[in-house]
Amino acid sequence: MLVRDRIAMPSREVWRGLEGLVRRVIAATPAAAGRPRAVGVSCTGPIDVDAGAVSPDLIDAWRAFPLVAELETLTGLPVHLDSSAAALAEAQRWQASFAERDSYLMLLLDSTVESACMLGGERLRGAHGNAASLAHLAVEPLGRECWCGALGCLSAYATSSAIERELGRPLRRTTESIIERTGIMVGRAIASATALLDVSTIYVSGALVEVFGEKMIAPMRHETDIRSRPRQEADRRTIVVAVPSPALVGAASLTLTPARA
Repeated sequence: MLVRDRIAMPSREVWRGLEGLVRRVIAATPAAAGRPRAVGVSCTGPIDVDAGAVSPDLIDAWRAFPLVAELETLTGLPVHLDSSAAALAEAQRWQASFAERDSYLMLLLDSTVESACMLGGERLRGAHGNAASLAHLAVEPLGRECWCGALGCLSAYATSSAIERELGRPLRRTTESIIERTGIMVGRAIASATALLDVSTIYVSGALVEVFGEKMIAPMRHETDIRSRPRQEADRRTIVVAVPSPALVGAASLTLTPARA
């Protein structure tokens, strides 16, 4: 990594702030490194890869925002867009410790729920690039209302933003009962997803894992186990608490494995 920079999330004019950041990074690139050849972009979902548009949950000003077109105009470079979990899943391809694992589910529990799935060395993409997204998988029938308007979505139970809104306090002050509930809901989502996708390795990371630790992980594993009931040893689910690659590395990796047309 040659140059890195960041800005606080603007309350208004989000694109203008991002535009200034991109210009600053390009200007700071050492001459010896040469001109960048491509731009990799990861963004929280939902996204539309074909349209090059993003509608991140926590940025109200961006609804179907044409991020790819704006970046291509700004940089004059090809732009590769995908979800933040997809970028992390691609980054894992290039790590030696993951080299022999070609089928796995990547789950990131943070201010949003992000997920992606590798099957046989190929990442699931779907019609718009949101395949294997667990954020709005129903984990509690007629449960809490999600920001999307549906009831019982995983996002309503397993994001830092939803938990902080519910309790009216910072994530680190979450009660043990809510931490346990979070683990149970995540376990339900994992059990459903792995049954559908036929993967046995799940990498889980993010702020909730870091803050809640074993108090969330234990009920998550238990719920996954009781809902997965393997027919044989090979069907058992292995949940790995992972340290994700830096977001910039994940975004850059998208330029190594660009989405198919």
